[in-house]
Amino acid sequence: MKRAILLGCTGSIGTTAITAIRDKNLDIQVVALSAHTNAPKLFSLAESLSVEAVCLTGGNCPPSSHFKTYSHTEGLKQMLRTFEADIILNAIAGFDGLEATIACIECGRDVALANKESVVCGGSFLFDLAKQHGVNIIPVDSEHSALYELMKHRSKDDIESLIITASGGPFRDLPYDEFDTITVEQALRHPTWNMGRKITIDSATLANKALEVIEASYLFGFPSEKIEVVIHPQSIVHSMVRLKDGAVYAQLGTPDMTLPIVNALIDGSERLVKPLSFSHLQLTFDEPDFKRFPLLSEAFSILKRRGSTPIAFNAADEVAVHAFLNKQCSYAKMVSCVLKTMDNDWDLHVSNFAETVEIDRKARALARSFL
Repeated sequence: MKRAILLGCTGSIGTTAITAIRDKNLDIQVVALSAHTNAPKLFSLAESLSVEAVCLTGGNCPPSSHFKTYSHTEGLKQMLRTFEADIILNAIAGFDGLEATIACIECGRDVALANKESVVCGGSFLFDLAKQHGVNIIPVDSEHSALYELMKHRSKDDIESLIITASGGPFRDLPYDEFDTITVEQALRHPTWNMGRKITIDSATLANKALEVIEASYLFGFPSEKIEVVIHPQSIVHSMVRLKDGAVYAQLGTPDMTLPIVNALIDGSERLVKPLSFSHLQLTFDEPDFKRFPLLSEAFSILKRRGSTPIAFNAADEVAVHAFLNKQCSYAKMVSCVLKTMDNDWDLHVSNFAETVEIDRKARALARSFL
């Protein structure tokens, strides 16, 4: 039986993973869990799974007679060092997930990575560290999971480009002159996926797709000119690879995160998701409108700049989205804040976590000045 640790267990990815492990009777033993602040849900999940340890990273974890408890980031690191696991699912949200990913790698554990910020902000040094410790980083994002599967047993030299699909969010057809009136409630109504609040807003602006473009470049080693984005409202085709001979291969499936999560944790599972029915199935595709979604366009410029630019983009986006969700700025100002932050010189080489934290701090401070 495979031993797994789940970080960020109370979020959408974590709870989907736990549901799959229970309902599909997967050959996985969950040995430890973490959450940020939701102690009641953390304890409830821990008791139901009979885990050995839990950690509350955003506060002091209450004691328990059923399992070992840890608190804060240092406690999380200690828990990871103490309890053996074959793989760790990192579903911690945002920039905070990077430190946890580094801790997993330094413990020599393979990482099923749902925290795209780790790749975007960690960049080359993260993969150098993984290679040093002999650790595999397995993507959990549906798009990157699909690419990961499509590229198995296929030479990189045969691939012309990676094609990442995007639903286009709730505003793909909204007239430009109505963008100034977009509300938080409207932006949170994603047409195909049920996700957390921050990622849902990012999906409305396509900042999430911008992060995925950057993530794909680092994960698979493709430059910006070898990555395509196509608008696909039905979210049935998760990603494609275009070969040099002209053929295009795709992964299709219903919008369900169970498949990419479980595929990252364990091999050979059966009947994970409902089989796709082709009865009355209609698929449409279109080019992205960069005028409507300038943050997506920014991703390709960021990849050409590299350096610390992805870190600054992620930091500015987190600040701007937080302000928008708290109704402290408009939708248009949220997007403008990120773009203005990117006008600064962020082309610095980053080689460790401390340097990453410093760039993140500076970018957040600059972004706040634009709100």
